[in-house]
Amino acid sequence: MQHPGTYQTRVAVYVGVERKAGDAVLSAYGELYGRVEHKLFAEVAAGRSVVSLKRPYLQRYRIPARMFNAVRVSLEGRMASVRAQQKLRVDSLGQRIAQAERRIRAAAGHGHREQVHQQKRRWAALQSQRAALQADMEAGRVRLCFGSKQLWRKQHHLEENGYASHQEWLRDWREARSDEFFVLGSRDETAGCQLCVATVADDGSLTLRLRLPDCLAPEHGKYLTLQGVRFAYGHAQVLAALESNAEYTRYRREHGEQAVRATVLGQAISYRFKRNAKGWRVFATTDMMEVPVVTDKRRGAIGVDLNADHLAVAETDVSGNPVHAFRVPLVTYGKSRHQAEAIIGDAVARVVAYARAAGKPIVIERLDFRQKKAALKGESRRYRRMLSSFSYGKIKAFFLSRGYRQGVEVRQVNPAFSSVIGRVKFMERYGLSVHQAAALVLARRLLGCSERIPRRRVAPVGHGVQVAFTVPARKRVKHVWTYWGAVSGQLGPALAAQHRLGRRRGPPNPAQAARRVA
Repeated sequence: MQHPGTYQTRVAVYVGVERKAGDAVLSAYGELYGRVEHKLFAEVAAGRSVVSLKRPYLQRYRIPARMFNAVRVSLEGRMASVRAQQKLRVDSLGQRIAQAERRIRAAAGHGHREQVHQQKRRWAALQSQRAALQADMEAGRVRLCFGSKQLWRKQHHLEENGYASHQEWLRDWREARSDEFFVLGSRDETAGCQLCVATVADDGSLTLRLRLPDCLAPEHGKYLTLQGVRFAYGHAQVLAALESNAEYTRYRREHGEQAVRATVLGQAISYRFKRNAKGWRVFATTDMMEVPVVTDKRRGAIGVDLNADHLAVAETDVSGNPVHAFRVPLVTYGKSRHQAEAIIGDAVARVVAYARAAGKPIVIERLDFRQKKAALKGESRRYRRMLSSFSYGKIKAFFLSRGYRQGVEVRQVNPAFSSVIGRVKFMERYGLSVHQAAALVLARRLLGCSERIPRRRVAPVGHGVQVAFTVPARKRVKHVWTYWGAVSGQLGPALAAQHRLGRRRGPPNPAQAARRVA
């Protein structure tokens, strides 16, 4: 299975024009692209068919058919993303409504009328938001704001946001709505993209020749050529794709269209141009080269438990016995998006390098962020703050991407009761933290190891306290997770009580701890 990779670099040199003039041409392309995309979305939202709009748009805006296809693909991707987000938002609002109802009952039980009033207002607002979202979903309605809602709202408070007039805001608004454009590629086109053709220079850099729409040609010419393009990461991938496209062209010339389509030759290369405060950047997207897999679960596995401030890692042998466990710090709270991505990338790179050296696959949770966030609601305020700046989806994407590039398998397993099993069976037995014990359970689950409840039915809950639990009579028709669910239900109140006790006690006194050890 091919995996797409995206690589970026800054546009620096244009052929035949100065930097400022070349940037102006890209800005004109972006303005036209944005205008077409906004109008197309408005007509699609009104019920018009995209197919019926193609020919009129080609004539009205004097753009090539390939540019219209790029606009359509980009717009369809945006709309699909909004529809997926609608379902997630409805689920999230449902959880928040249920939480508000619990708070109302608790406040009413304690006679706190003011809290009941405020929670009822919150409950009504959440109900209204969910009803509006459900109405949009039933009607198939998609709401998009090109240029960001945040910038749109600034026009209502010009002075507070540093604008002297509405015209000044409008200039920023129009720039934000035309700061990027997409050029769609295809494997059967020259160099993988008809409108942006890449050639390799003698020094190994790329020269991109961007075809301009007919409406821009009288002022800016038919082509804009970018020179000296070199991707800091992934340049070899792009060169390999161009070589595959050249081989595709040669094979088609010799054997015909039907024969070449049966091969794996040729790769589409799509380009996205994006403008920021420093100028224009170009992003190239193509399939990555196949990397041989160097890991095998017959050697064992490496489980990774994802937490808000660290990765807990546990390595096992082929029989599921722990070999090594360690902790990788991962604190992203208070960091910018780019800083957080750098921290996540470094942590993931460390784990993937360890797995590659060990020759064992990585095992992570098949879990979405909402479920993980709900599971950690009982944690401290500091822990919840870290959780709010944490993205499980991004970490999973980093693992999958880095693992593929390094030839390391990244497997996902159901994490059901992994923390409970780790706490009961492995935490004290092997001297692991509760999170490392959960990582051990994930690794063992990939290997198909047993998860039976031990005979000694006690579990540590912190501060040297152990809690005994009971298990219903075993029946063959029930899965073992049924019994772990019963154990989890008994441990939950004990863990919550110990957590509250720990908060009241405060941080341990080092002198007292030293005396206890002595």
